[in-house]
Order: sequence, then structure tokens, then C-alpha cells
Amino acid sequence: MKKFLLLILIFTNLVAQSQVYNNEWIDYNKTYYKFKVGATGLYRINQPSLAALGIGSIPAEQFQLWRNGVELPIYTSVPT
Repeated sequence: MKKFLLLILIFTNLVAQSQVYNNEWIDYNKTYYKFKVGATGLYRINQPSLAALGIGSIPAEQFQLWRNGVELPIYTSVPT
């Protein structure tokens, strides 16, 4: 009986897979900022808000928007 139980435990250990947390996309060498929004819609983050975070001098073309590990389209504009 002990051998049978041991075989079941070994087999279970070989078959078992770890959970996927859907955070494999995170690059820990980069800095991420989180902006909470109240509802679905179009939001504007102005330059003074970005400057307060210390990222006001980064070109808008380099920004990315991520949600649940998927990159979403982002629309940027530069005031003229």
C-alpha cells in the first residue's frame, strides 16, 4: 500500500503544473506607473501631471498602455 501511495504522489508531482499569474509580461528592469480611472472612456493625462512624476521630458511616442498583460492602443498628441 505504501508503494502504491508513493507512486501516486510521484505521478501527481510530475503531472502537476504551476499556476500562471498572467504577469509574465512584466519587465522588472523598467518602471511602471498606474493611473486609476473611474469608468470606460477617453482620458487625458496632461504634461504637468507627467512632469510631477518625473517623466515630463520623455517623448510621447515612447509611452505604452498595458492592461492585463496586453498592450492597448494609445493616442498621443503634442501641443502646437
